[in-house]
Amino acid sequence: MASDTIRKEKLNEQAASFVAGILILIVILITATQALCYWIPGWWRKEYAKYDTPQYVTGEMSLDDAVYITEQMLDYCIGRIDTLDDTEATIDGVTAPFFTEREKLHLADCRAIFLGAVKFRIVALLVTAGLLLAVWFSVQKRCEAELGREEARGPTRICFARLLSRGYLRALAALVLFALFLVVLGMIDFTFLFTKFHHVFFDNDLWILNPRVDNLVNVMQESVFSDAAITIGSIWAVCAACLAALSCFVLRKTSRS
Repeated sequence: MASDTIRKEKLNEQAASFVAGILILIVILITATQALCYWIPGWWRKEYAKYDTPQYVTGEMSLDDAVYITEQMLDYCIGRIDTLDDTEATIDGVTAPFFTEREKLHLADCRAIFLGAVKFRIVALLVTAGLLLAVWFSVQKRCEAELGREEARGPTRICFARLLSRGYLRALAALVLFALFLVVLGMIDFTFLFTKFHHVFFDNDLWILNPRVDNLVNVMQESVFSDAAITIGSIWAVCAACLAALSCFVLRKTSRS
């Protein structure tokens, strides 16, 4: 009976460590997205220059204006400004509000997703902290029951570190498999993946814009979205790999303990 209880406790610890790993990786993904949108100087300007974005706009528009309306859009989505009504651009020599009513309604949905992701990151970090505390106390309780309070300190730290490392590596393996599936799907048909993404995150068709009327879709070309996805994925991969290397180091360091 006692062995069944111990086995159940260990399974709970492993599950909690796995969930903590998943949450950490999601937090990294949200942060990588925020980094691309707000923290990499000149990224949007380089992308627009690379693809000569202004040529796709209905009418003649400068690169500076394309970058400006993008920065305004991103500031709105993260909550730095409350409206896009005053965002203007010069097209064919005429300065006027850039965003149509349909675009503004769609961007209001984007704003809700952006701000929701930021809130979710806070919740995920709090939940992760709670899971780590639960794992720590569970491990400590088991070790103290087997070894006594004084003798259990070292083994508790080692067992805790190994559990977290294994949980993270398992979570990373699961998400990498899922990410590889998305990458392959994107390489086969990025438009399909792009469309499915919008179906998942939006419950309306406001994201379907008319390029003859809505210049936002002309500025935000699919090629730019593709590059953005690759950049976000690269940032996420580097951060995830660093934590994976740390986890492997911990497991190797404590293998004899």
